[in-house]
Amino acid sequence: MLTDELDIAGLRAAWSSAGAGATALADRRRWRREAVTRLLELRTELYAEYLVATEDTGRDLLRVLRTTAVEERETAAAAAFAGFNLGDTRQRIHVLAPLDVVRAADEIFRGLRRASDYLTTADAQDTPALLALKDEVGTLRDRFQEAVRRDVRSLLAGSASWSA
Repeated sequence: MLTDELDIAGLRAAWSSAGAGATALADRRRWRREAVTRLLELRTELYAEYLVATEDTGRDLLRVLRTTAVEERETAAAAAFAGFNLGDTRQRIHVLAPLDVVRAADEIFRGLRRASDYLTTADAQDTPALLALKDEVGTLRDRFQEAVRRDVRSLLAGSASWSA
């Protein structure tokens, strides 16, 4: 009789332990799913913010070129470059995004910086040079968007990169 009671107690303990293990495993899976969902939300919001900032910065730089006297352009270009929090957003990308997205964000940042430097002395009527610069920034933006798409696809597929 004592042996039967020990066997039953042992079975209860085993079932209880298995139940706790299954619960812990389910909790870890749920936590992982929630963490990936939150990371996806953070990154997509950040990426959209960066794209908007790059577009607004580029548009404002063009406005400076077309409406500002050459002697005032350096100051106006610096204000246009800083006006949309491009640098701050880029720094957050450095913290949250995988390396290929970070590199693409850095490239577009440097491309816009070159555009800012160029327009301080540029001739607003130099259409070929301006088109070449616009194409360069557009190509860099396209590379950034492709890196972002790869990152979002990897998050959705469950192969998230957790570090930059």
